[in-house]
Amino acid sequence: MTPIAAPARPASLDPAHARRWIRRRRIAAEGRADVGTVYAATLALLMAAALVGPPVAGVIWPPDMPGGGPTVTPFVGAVAALAAFFVVLRQLGPLSVSRSDATWLLPAPLPRRTLLTPALVLTTVVALVVGAVIGVAVTGHIAARPTGLLVLGAGGTTGAAAAVGVALLAFTCQRRPSTARFADGIGIAVGVGGLVLAAALRATGEPGLPAVRLPPEAVLAVGAAALAAGLIAVGSTWRALESWPAAPIAGASITMGAYADVVYAVEPSYLTEMSARRFWRSRTRVRTTRLLPARRLPPLVAQDLIILRRKAARLWWPVGAAAVPVYLADGPAWLLIGVVVIGALAAASLTAESTHDDAANPAMLRLLGVTGRQVTAARLVVPAVVAGGWLAVTLAVLQALGALTGPWWVLGLLAGPAVAAGAFQRARASAASIGTVLIDTPLGAFPAGMLLWLLNGIDVLAVLTLPISVGLVLLPAPEVLGWHWLLAQAVSSALGYALLVRRSGTTAGSF
Repeated sequence: MTPIAAPARPASLDPAHARRWIRRRRIAAEGRADVGTVYAATLALLMAAALVGPPVAGVIWPPDMPGGGPTVTPFVGAVAALAAFFVVLRQLGPLSVSRSDATWLLPAPLPRRTLLTPALVLTTVVALVVGAVIGVAVTGHIAARPTGLLVLGAGGTTGAAAAVGVALLAFTCQRRPSTARFADGIGIAVGVGGLVLAAALRATGEPGLPAVRLPPEAVLAVGAAALAAGLIAVGSTWRALESWPAAPIAGASITMGAYADVVYAVEPSYLTEMSARRFWRSRTRVRTTRLLPARRLPPLVAQDLIILRRKAARLWWPVGAAAVPVYLADGPAWLLIGVVVIGALAAASLTAESTHDDAANPAMLRLLGVTGRQVTAARLVVPAVVAGGWLAVTLAVLQALGALTGPWWVLGLLAGPAVAAGAFQRARASAASIGTVLIDTPLGAFPAGMLLWLLNGIDVLAVLTLPISVGLVLLPAPEVLGWHWLLAQAVSSALGYALLVRRSGTTAGSF
């Protein structure tokens, strides 16, 4: 018998060689960064800075400190902004890679630390920038003028340290999904509570800060120490990346890839569908309800109520958004109108996914024996109630502040069906049919699908809520809202509701 030598065991894979090989193959397939792309992105950033830079700078750093001395409200607003930043980080990951890397490199025997380092660095840098801006904004609202660089540095450093702490909490939640839901609930509660508390303080009289004056040197020292501790903790997180589970990173990579697809394919409706699937996939403790077996409500209305009930966590955002118009009561009328109308549209869109389900599954509607007009009439009930309630509360708060006089809350209730019609029209929109329309610009042609999709539904809303918009412009306090305004809004809402139902198909699901 001739002995056969065993095959030699290959040497361990060199990580540096593997990364170099992957980078070369990726450059060969995708190419390097295009000069035209870099130029267009840079020009877009410069144009955005030129257009919105001065107003944003005025909000962050007002020319003069508000009269009456420093107050507590800027700190409450900063807490709400940090909570919103945490929610955004949780929605994005915060650590993710491309979908191809998540498919091939994440489960491969390669150092996970090297794969996730760019995402970790990017998240940390974004946290530093966001925190510094928040800290400077708080400093601009409480510091006396003129302000030295020491005070400015103290505020920016302290804000950056707080934002890095928020990023570390997001990292921990991604690594330990068991604690993520609790932390997400806390983040939403803190964000919404901060908005409501800041609005209440502004309405009842902003309390001043204690007379104790902290030297800026001490604040800078404490902020620098906290920032150094946070960066050290980020370094510890980087060293522990090898032991991170792969499932949360893969899920975040899929989400980021979907966002990239929306921008590339100009199809925002895909993002809406993905968000709905992701929401319902995370609900593992769904229980049946007695709304449907009781037969007290039509099936489609009961389904919308069930969706609204199971989205209780998302209902807090409209509650917090109702406090935003309080800050704009003394500002430009067009800004107040935009916030009120868009906020009502967002509240009415909480059950918009049922419209997508009706279009995707018309057989179920035919089994129920309903026509397209009956489906539309039923789908408008719950959004009309939600939007009307949101508008009633918002306008009642503005009336309590003295910015409006008269039965404005009744006007908000009457505008509910009009807002529901706009939300329904927006839910049925898709950019796929209009994404190929090109608009020529000096920088080249771009598809107008995204722009038209953003405006779809808002045009209907703007026409049907004209009494509210015109009333906010022409009837500032102490002028009293007349009953003819209520009649005009009731007629507008009924007309929009009837036309939308009339134009719906006579066959169920024929949208």
